[in-house]
Amino acid sequence: MEREQRRVSDLFSTVTIGILFVAILLLVVFSAVTYRQCTDAQKRSNDTRAVVSYVATAVKDSTGAKIKPEEFDGCPGLLIAEPGGEFERRIYAKDGSLLEEYGVKDEKINPEEARVIGEVSEFTAQYIDEDLLEIRTDRGTSYVRTGDR
Repeated sequence: MEREQRRVSDLFSTVTIGILFVAILLLVVFSAVTYRQCTDAQKRSNDTRAVVSYVATAVKDSTGAKIKPEEFDGCPGLLIAEPGGEFERRIYAKDGSLLEEYGVKDEKINPEEARVIGEVSEFTAQYIDEDLLEIRTDRGTSYVRTGDR
C-alpha cells in the first residue's frame, strides 16, 4: 500500500513538474512573440516619422528657396530650388522608395544616382494655403510653413 501511495505521489510530482515546464515554455514563447511585434511596430513608426520629418526639415531648411510640388517623369515629388542657382533638390517617390537627388536645373531625374530616404507607397506634397505645404505619405501627414512659394 505504501509503495502504491509513493508511486501515485511520484506520478503526481512528475505531472506537476511537466505542467510547470510547459507553462514556463509557453510564457517564454508568447513573451518573445509579443516583444517582436512591439519592436516591429515601433520600428515602422520610427521609420514613418523619420521619412516625413526628413522632408519637412528639408523644406524648413530651404529659406528663400522656391518650393514647388511637381511631377518628375510621372513620379510625384517636391522641387526645392535656390533662387538664381543652377542646381535644384528633388524629392520624389518611385518604385516604393522616397528618393532625393541634387541636379542641374530642369535636368531629367536619375533614380540610380538618387539617395534613398525611406520606403513609401504613397507620397504627395501640395499647398493647402498660400504658404502651408502638406506633405503626405502612406502612413502620415506633416504640415510645413514655407513663408513663400
